[in-house]
Amino acid sequence: TGMLVGLAAGGEELLAAPLQPNFWRPVTDNDYGANLQKDMAFWRHAGRDAKAWRPPAVSSRGPGSVTVETELAIGLAGAKLALSYEISERGVLVAAKWKPVSAQGPSVVLSGGVAFLRAKEANRNIDVEGPKLRARWKDQGDWQRLTISDPTTAAGQPLRHGASIALQAVTGKTEAELLVHGLVPVPGKAAEELPGGLSGLAVEATGSPAERPVWKLHRAAGDGEVAPGDEIFFEAADGSGRRLAAFEGGAVAALERGVNDAASIFVVEVKGQAPPARIGFRGTLKGGFENVEWFGRGPHESYCDRFASARVGCFEGTILEQTFKYVRPQENGNKMDTRWMALKRGSPSSGCAGLLIAASGSSATAGGLSMQCHRYALDDFDGPEDKLKQRFKHSGELESRAETDFCVDAAQMGVGGIDSWGNKPLPQHMLAADRHLEWSFMLRPYTAEEVPEQEAASFKFSALAHLG
Repeated sequence: TGMLVGLAAGGEELLAAPLQPNFWRPVTDNDYGANLQKDMAFWRHAGRDAKAWRPPAVSSRGPGSVTVETELAIGLAGAKLALSYEISERGVLVAAKWKPVSAQGPSVVLSGGVAFLRAKEANRNIDVEGPKLRARWKDQGDWQRLTISDPTTAAGQPLRHGASIALQAVTGKTEAELLVHGLVPVPGKAAEELPGGLSGLAVEATGSPAERPVWKLHRAAGDGEVAPGDEIFFEAADGSGRRLAAFEGGAVAALERGVNDAASIFVVEVKGQAPPARIGFRGTLKGGFENVEWFGRGPHESYCDRFASARVGCFEGTILEQTFKYVRPQENGNKMDTRWMALKRGSPSSGCAGLLIAASGSSATAGGLSMQCHRYALDDFDGPEDKLKQRFKHSGELESRAETDFCVDAAQMGVGGIDSWGNKPLPQHMLAADRHLEWSFMLRPYTAEEVPEQEAASFKFSALAHLG
């Protein structure tokens, strides 16, 4: 897999789960308000599902030191993560290079991704304003953003010819959230302003977001994955044969098959996928870790748009105390500009008293990385696409566990707060989709005789790493 699946010290395994790339954060209330749980959905499991793009290559760096290099494919849009593990008696030095998708965007159209539909004959993109559909302009703005989803295809996977899909758009916002509706034919309602005496059903953005797919997606070229620039058409899934059509005057309708089929041909265009919420790693330690000490911002959580009151210093406490329990479980507990974090066992064994996570190289000299640790499962903070279906709706329902989950991030977008019903974090607090990143950190088990704050720069300990 190219992932670190084991780290043993003194003959004792420390990892309960692999160290895996992570591009997702538990959805915040502001994220829900801006519909980011849908716009960024293909990043949710991108790290877990990463595939080895380049097989691991092992080389020796001298006595007692081995380097393993590999590269992972992240999603199917073309992003890559190059990894290097330098394994020695001091621990494991993890170095990563993030290579995002090119500025041209992905090479395939992804389920759950944002696309634009340009009517080939009218040369206008479909736009949505409230419930009304029209085809008025050539630009690709917010009103032209449509989400194409196949419920049988995981978010981030390619759409194919013949897929049953839902077309959705943002139609407005309340004080709590953006409103999302499906584009659906309206039975019994005639379309208006059709040219040349044509007749057809009105199509409006009034469908329930949870409504079953109402369109069949067809490639004009036939079977295969849908790529940007493909000519496609949408046929009603109810068997009526009606096709979505758009005209130069701006009218949009569902016409019977064979009635001006040229108006039903669209060119699908993709600007590029939304950037991830974070770029980093997550891991899980086996039970027994109780306390934490770190040199970075504290004592409370900090984010790139929430850090002014968190000073840089050395802090300590229990791992349980590092979880901030918002009313609804969500992203929490991040510590920016962390040079090192020592996770300490409550009852140190003769072999290992704890694990030090230390920013290395330019990551250390540039101010450190973002780190966090919890005695709760990170997934228990997270919510699904529908906020009301979250497993734990109140933080009081969370149950601590013996294992410790931790994150080590090169970057995470801000939490926002301009409002909670549509605005994303400020542009300077978002991650750029084309941003390349390099970062590194050391995983160093230490003994009871070693003092983390004095030995963070360098100390030796016999460690054994396992790569999957």
